Amino acid sequence: MRPVIVPLLALAAASLPPAVTAEPTPMVTVIWSADTVSPAVCVEKDGWFVSVIPANIPLEGLVATRLLTSDGEQPGRLLHLDANDRLCLIESEEGHVKGRPVPLGESITPKPGEKAECLSGSGACRSTVAGKDWSYRGEQFRLPLLRLRVSEASSPCQAGTPLVSAEGHLIGILTDHSLDSSGEVYAIPANRIRKLVEDVKRHNRSGPVWIGLLLHKESSTPEVVEVKPGSPAAEAGVKEGDVILTIGKGAIGSYDDLVEAIFNLPAGQTVEMKVLRGLDEHPLTITPRFAEVAEVR
Repeated sequence: MRPVIVPLLALAAASLPPAVTAEPTPMVTVIWSADTVSPAVCVEKDGWFVSVIPANIPLEGLVATRLLTSDGEQPGRLLHLDANDRLCLIESEEGHVKGRPVPLGESITPKPGEKAECLSGSGACRSTVAGKDWSYRGEQFRLPLLRLRVSEASSPCQAGTPLVSAEGHLIGILTDHSLDSSGEVYAIPANRIRKLVEDVKRHNRSGPVWIGLLLHKESSTPEVVEVKPGSPAAEAGVKEGDVILTIGKGAIGSYDDLVEAIFNLPAGQTVEMKVLRGLDEHPLTITPRFAEVAEVR
């Protein structure tokens, strides 16, 4: 199966006089089959688009893409596919599909009550962050999703629709999860999109990282019980008994917070962290590595 990407403003661009050049749009549409499409948004650089593959599309065999522009079909390729989130990064190989990158902004999860817009090719609907869920009606998520309330309850946004803050920063991409509550949707937080993009940009792949810590799973406090020898945590100077206070730009208040923060760390990039050791806080830096099969968090 070969999806194609259709720029949402292709017809408008084709109708412009020859002397006028249309500004690249941040949005495109991915056509997965004759009756299944999803929006995509340009991220990081011109020609890179992130989308969510609709639930009815098989993931097997999604290797290459065809990009349909006003000039006809152009080759593209799937740079990365996260099967758990059905999140994908697509590149326009020859640069013919232009996009204006939407900035990813700060790596901090939006708080309940923050306003945003769900962008589409025909307009935008208002949305408000309602919270962050690790599960829904018995389904446990591998990582939390943002729950949002949208203004257009009768016309839910499609999977892949970008969620943009009032400052114009990408804060998430809508999933294909179906909620019982009318007017509510789920979104993959931008932290996961940022990790995907940074990993692929530097390593041509993406995946979980390893820092070499064992923690008290039964405790709500992110306290270290063991540091693996030779691990990034050991090299950073983390010690048994330390309580993780921050990692990157996010505050750590629980074991779940730490699990999410570690997963979102780009491989090979040094980040700041802060630990509580005894009565004092200690700043450290850590450089996570891609996880191997035998390694644990």
